[in-house]
Amino acid sequence: MKIVLPTLSLLFLSCFLFDDEKMDEQNTNLTLSLHSAGVTTVKLNVNPADSLAEFTFELTRDDFTLQTLSLKSDTLIKDTGLNPNTSYTYNGYWLNGTERIGESDSLTVITMDTTSQNFTWEIDTLGDVGSYLNDVWIVDENDIWVVGYLSIPDSAGYMPTYANYNAARWDGEDWTYLKIGDTMPQGFFAMTTLYGIHYFNENDIWVMSGVPLHWNGEKWEHYLLHYMGVLPNSSLSNGALWGTSTDNMYFVGRDGSIIHYDGNEFMKMESRTNILLTDIWGISDDSGENVWVCGWDSSTGQSIVLTLIEGQWQIVYERYSGGNGNSIDQNIYAPRVNTIWTNNKFDYLLVGGGMGLFTMDKYIANDYEYIDLVEELGYFSFPEKIVGIDINDIFIVGAYGTIFHFNGLHWDLNQTFFNDGYEPKCVNANSDNIVIVGEISFDIFNKAFVIRGYR
Repeated sequence: MKIVLPTLSLLFLSCFLFDDEKMDEQNTNLTLSLHSAGVTTVKLNVNPADSLAEFTFELTRDDFTLQTLSLKSDTLIKDTGLNPNTSYTYNGYWLNGTERIGESDSLTVITMDTTSQNFTWEIDTLGDVGSYLNDVWIVDENDIWVVGYLSIPDSAGYMPTYANYNAARWDGEDWTYLKIGDTMPQGFFAMTTLYGIHYFNENDIWVMSGVPLHWNGEKWEHYLLHYMGVLPNSSLSNGALWGTSTDNMYFVGRDGSIIHYDGNEFMKMESRTNILLTDIWGISDDSGENVWVCGWDSSTGQSIVLTLIEGQWQIVYERYSGGNGNSIDQNIYAPRVNTIWTNNKFDYLLVGGGMGLFTMDKYIANDYEYIDLVEELGYFSFPEKIVGIDINDIFIVGAYGTIFHFNGLHWDLNQTFFNDGYEPKCVNANSDNIVIVGEISFDIFNKAFVIRGYR
């Protein structure tokens, strides 16, 4: 299956009868503009100059009529089945019967090209005796941050002693081990595991253990949410964080916990669930902010996807392993929804769970597609983390060291690290680099690993 939805899907379609007496009063100007261009898909905005205009609209691509329809308000039209890296010219017309009485300027659109699926890999192992990594942030190829738990021998002999760290930084040549949150206020010792990192600049970095920690350029600030009364009975362990700035941060974790920080105070938000929330992703564009959260419960098999609407979290997907609940499709086997991602244009949302992932199209209500990675690639793997650069460059890491890449047309399975003890936990990428972190079991001891891929 491909991530392609039906040709010429429409939103906000308005149908009506003609009123000949009003035709002379209508403004027949209209604007045709590009919303987004994918590899095989183009989305166009149709904006009538007069919201009361009551004419039939015709859309052409390269002088071929794609469809005629009735509309009188701003509308999004989706054209699919196109070729990669190809130029298309669109025109819009008002029709009175078969006569074209108004038209838009021509709009030329070039679809996205596919991306390369050829990578070279470099592997580093970090720590010893139970070390693992949970998250990674790429500033550039010579500045990479990883967080988790790292135990390093600091003495030799039959019974060596160990120094504990929870982060490391790559400078292009070497890794430097870091102790973030070594000592908390009131003398509390806090060399705890870190679960996530969000980097804005060298003087503005957030990480998360059971509580948020912030680097302000001089020191790490600890926010003890349980002592503050914000999260007295739970923690952010095993969760995630996301934000647009330090004045707009979200933290999710255990017991359905969602915490928002506005730069002045932390506030607990009602999530409508009490299961572990494992991932959060969002975008901020001209239409506003869109934030999504997902999670799952290993004991009940419950999975959930939430979205933030006018300051309130709403459930958009809920499923139980037994098939009960408000599910997108009762035939979808997805009892473990634990990762979520969308591109900046919000063309669709990718949600990883079960043996594959499914897509949600923001602009087409109740239009979902399930992508079975077993069917696509003949291989089973639970998706652990999804991240993308755009809709033609998406990465998923899963169990048993699997790496999936979508280039805009098809999925590729990279098995370089298959069944060698690699268990990826997270992936991050930019246009030139991909970095995967997790843990690897050599024998009875685990070590953390960092895989750096170069295209």
